[in-house]
Amino acid sequence: MESKVITFGCRLNACESETIEKFVKELGLDDFTIINTCAVTAEAERKLRQTIRRLYNEDNKIKIILTGCAAELNPDFYINMEGVVGIISNKIKLSKSEYKKYSCNDDNNKRQIISEKAKIKKIRGFLQIQNGCDQKCTYCIVRTTRGANISFNEDDIVEQTKNLIKKGYKDIVLTGVNISAYGRDMNPRKNLAYIVNYILKNVSEIKRLGLSSLDPADIDNDLIKIIGNEERLLPHIHESIQSGDDLILKRMMRRHSHEQVVKTNTKILEMRPEVIFGADIICGFPTETEEMFQNTKKLMKDAHITLLHAFPFSKRPGTPAAQMPGVDRKIARERVRELKTLAQEILHNKLCEYIGKNVNILAEDSKNAKTNSFLKVISTEKIETGKEYLFRCEKIENDHLVGRPIEEKI
Repeated sequence: MESKVITFGCRLNACESETIEKFVKELGLDDFTIINTCAVTAEAERKLRQTIRRLYNEDNKIKIILTGCAAELNPDFYINMEGVVGIISNKIKLSKSEYKKYSCNDDNNKRQIISEKAKIKKIRGFLQIQNGCDQKCTYCIVRTTRGANISFNEDDIVEQTKNLIKKGYKDIVLTGVNISAYGRDMNPRKNLAYIVNYILKNVSEIKRLGLSSLDPADIDNDLIKIIGNEERLLPHIHESIQSGDDLILKRMMRRHSHEQVVKTNTKILEMRPEVIFGADIICGFPTETEEMFQNTKKLMKDAHITLLHAFPFSKRPGTPAAQMPGVDRKIARERVRELKTLAQEILHNKLCEYIGKNVNILAEDSKNAKTNSFLKVISTEKIETGKEYLFRCEKIENDHLVGRPIEEKI
């Protein structure tokens, strides 16, 4: 039976899963289901356990190998689940030899790896530039599962960038556990702006470079300058903000403030008005009052947050936040709904600004695309997957811009 890889969690996991898929294909690893797990919230682990049980109920002969953060955190628990035959530590998940232990090379059967993306033309390639995190956010367990910040060699990153472009990827997105920390562990010390500049300088063929989630505290003047002046850096900034209330941010042990986010985003927009901001927000963090929540809503408006990823606080055993006085789960969920409603209003107002204008888009299939700033687009005329177009925005439909291609961009 063909092996497959299932991915939970972040873009970094997705990036690492592509490497795991490559190992499995090269080794001819049959009859296994490899799950790259996530432990960022208790809900993520609940869904993982649910998936493992469902897979076993569908096939009680299934052989599941687990890796990733959840497997790293609770290996003794998961190895005892029905269907699980192996655990590969997060620290060695990208070691080909670990998967070779499960390979069988005594037959000539045709072997194939199924990727969830196998039938989709390559559009967006994720490039890992670092691993681990040195921050001590009180709600997060990732520091335990991933270890300290480790920045990857800049020449290796350039080589991987070139390889992704050769494979046909249009967007190259820099990812990691905390890409904002890039270069802190180097001697001499470097920063994210350095590696972005290094890539753009040494990979002349790159046209579209994106950044995954950024820590607002690390968006410095060097990075703002690149965002403002370098057209190849896509005008989409996603920030790990988590709250708009300064006291909650302190209890989270975040390093930014409400005012800092507003000033940073305003400065970026002054240099490059087309930038669209996204944000991660936790609602119902322990001790969050209604007044504190209103400060988060105010930040959404003041900091021009257009694309929102909001979720209720999930108690993560082993973290300081798990010991703090909790907020009722129903209240947390209601705040998520309220924040999403506000985000929809902000997004709609932003989309209205595009009506009658032309924008650059990248087609994701024959109908759907995204602008350079990551706004969703629906084309009324057929477009070709992976192609760039100049696109005329004619109306709004739900959270999409609707229109037609004007010309194909070379």
